[in-house]
Amino acid sequence: MDFPPFPGFRDAAFDLLRGLKQHNRRDWFQPRKAVFKDEVEWPLQCLVVDAAREAQRRHLPLSGDPSRSLFRIYRDTRFSKNKQPYKIHAGAVLSRSGARKDPGVVYIHVEPGASFLGAGFWRPPMALLRPWRLRITDDPAGFRQVLAALEDRGLTLDPGTPLTRMPRGFEAYAGTEIAPLLQWTSFTVSRPVADAALRTPAFTQEVVRLAEDALPLLTYGWAILDRS
Repeated sequence: MDFPPFPGFRDAAFDLLRGLKQHNRRDWFQPRKAVFKDEVEWPLQCLVVDAAREAQRRHLPLSGDPSRSLFRIYRDTRFSKNKQPYKIHAGAVLSRSGARKDPGVVYIHVEPGASFLGAGFWRPPMALLRPWRLRITDDPAGFRQVLAALEDRGLTLDPGTPLTRMPRGFEAYAGTEIAPLLQWTSFTVSRPVADAALRTPAFTQEVVRLAEDALPLLTYGWAILDRS
């Protein structure tokens, strides 16, 4: 299917998500499922395809797939105390493959009054986290250059929930200047988005702009992945 340019989210999208926050029940959502698909899911699919086209035009290695880039609205409640069946936001990513689980993504979060764009590597698995830490020990200045490049673009790297102790295998770096960096568990940046921005086709450009601004972080992590 050929998706048109992103049209912007209409009032109905925000109304549905606000209603879902107040009435997070199947008997409320099911009669409105078609509205969700038309007003939330369809524009979001258009957005990831549109942003991917623009990213590729700017030679950014990012893809968006309408079937693989969107997160499901349904929550996995099997191991959660929160048994509400639905998320109260819509989300999607751009990634190198277009898949949600591809490491190193640009994330789009649509939630009335709390929307944002994010990018980076959220809670990466040990298969990536250990070589990331090793690269920091090998070249601390290189990682600090990434942090400085992000700050120049108005972005601050979020370290997730840092470890309280040094990670296994890195105990020798306790007390050193780079010790706090080795205790980080995530590497992400974010930028808040006003509801008004989501209503216009120009939001596609904001998504791609965040991707460009976060590129130093993304390329740093991708290089580690590709060498692992």
